[in-house]
Amino acid sequence: MVPDMKSVDNIYLVLGFLVPGLIMTWVRAQFTTGRISLPKEALLVYLAQSVAYYAFVLPAVEFVVERPPGYGRAAGWILLVFAGPAILGLALGLNARHGFARSLLGRLKLPVIHVMPTAWDWKFAANRSHWVLVILKDGTRFAGIFGAASFASSDPAERDLYLEKIYDLDDDDNWIDRGEKGALLVAGEIRSVEFLPDTKGTENVE
Repeated sequence: MVPDMKSVDNIYLVLGFLVPGLIMTWVRAQFTTGRISLPKEALLVYLAQSVAYYAFVLPAVEFVVERPPGYGRAAGWILLVFAGPAILGLALGLNARHGFARSLLGRLKLPVIHVMPTAWDWKFAANRSHWVLVILKDGTRFAGIFGAASFASSDPAERDLYLEKIYDLDDDDNWIDRGEKGALLVAGEIRSVEFLPDTKGTENVE
């Protein structure tokens, strides 16, 4: 049965047991796919994450509960319900991006599944500049730079790609500067993306 949201106690209950999990999930998602879905089943995930979070910070919960009513207790609950989950979500996001736990477990001979859902997310989440060669399904090639002003979609259903600067390719694979031109490449037309080392990308640039 869904709690009666007209009851103040029930509102506090929902805030206390769903909001921490939601905040952790949202903050972590900024380092992986960049967005989160909101299906009904997600409520159970938020609830489970909130319970695990409270178990992790149980001493702090007991300290806040034992505080006398007033601003001190209110500030404690705000920190526990909002700030704490945000910090933990940040830590989980950084771990997902840099693979700290995965590296540690690998050294202990405990292989784990990668937290990044796809190779696309793993490669483009690094936020590093690359010389790239994009080949479309019709054979058209786009040479260019994927840098800070470029964009790779985080939507699994729409993997479009924007290159901030593109080059023409002649018959000898020389990169000919086209000036300040970028290109938006539609997801359904991309066949492959080649990432080139700096020397490979710059030695034939004109």
